[in-house]
Amino acid sequence: MQECSVTWKPIVIVLGILCSLLLVTVAVLLTHIFQSRQEKHEHEQRLNNLDQLYHVMKNDSSLMEERLRNKSLEFETCKNTLDNLNREQNRCYRESKIDLKCFKYKGKQVEGHWFCCGMKCYYFITDNVQWNGCKQICQACSLSLLKIDDEDEMNFLKSQLQGKRYWIGLTYNKSPKKQQWIGDPPKLDVAGVNLGHDRGNCAFLSSFQIDNEDCAKTCGCICEKRLNIFPILVTCVNQRKQLDLQSDEGESEEMYLT
Repeated sequence: MQECSVTWKPIVIVLGILCSLLLVTVAVLLTHIFQSRQEKHEHEQRLNNLDQLYHVMKNDSSLMEERLRNKSLEFETCKNTLDNLNREQNRCYRESKIDLKCFKYKGKQVEGHWFCCGMKCYYFITDNVQWNGCKQICQACSLSLLKIDDEDEMNFLKSQLQGKRYWIGLTYNKSPKKQQWIGDPPKLDVAGVNLGHDRGNCAFLSSFQIDNEDCAKTCGCICEKRLNIFPILVTCVNQRKQLDLQSDEGESEEMYLT
């Protein structure tokens, strides 16, 4: 009986150690399983968040694409409208001979011709008068001496002059010693125009260039009128064979002039 007890003690000790190791192993495995499940849950949560973020960004991208398409359509519409306006602006409406019945100008009729192009109407006074006389004629007819906005307008007008010289609203001012447009200055840079030296202080436009001359000399005149409403109607221009530029507001509104 004593020998049997001695024999089982080592076995019990070994089995106890094995059971302890097994319990530790099971605990470690359970811990790893729990951690793995926790990490899996966290990964799934992250994937779910990323998936939601992806769909949100996809929806935003779709909205941006839709807005871009709409903006592109708006741009094309605006571009077509602008092209149409540019075509209308560059369309010139012409009339032949007229008599400007400017009763404020000493009751005289001033002979000339006119045409409208873009936002301006041009009045070519064929009578030869001094520069101040041209200015008075234009003012008496509710017009102003020509002020050129840019080189394109200048080149266009030069092609219409047919060799004759016309006074324009540009003079040499001795006080600041530089050439100036009368009234509100246009955009055309006149730094390269040499006025106020050997011939005179008043500028005229010819088929070749802007040049200066003695203001007491006589030339034709170019008066201008800016359109208030754009564009001027073709039917209105074709029906109007004579342009009466008295201070008659009704007729002025009919021609869309200010």
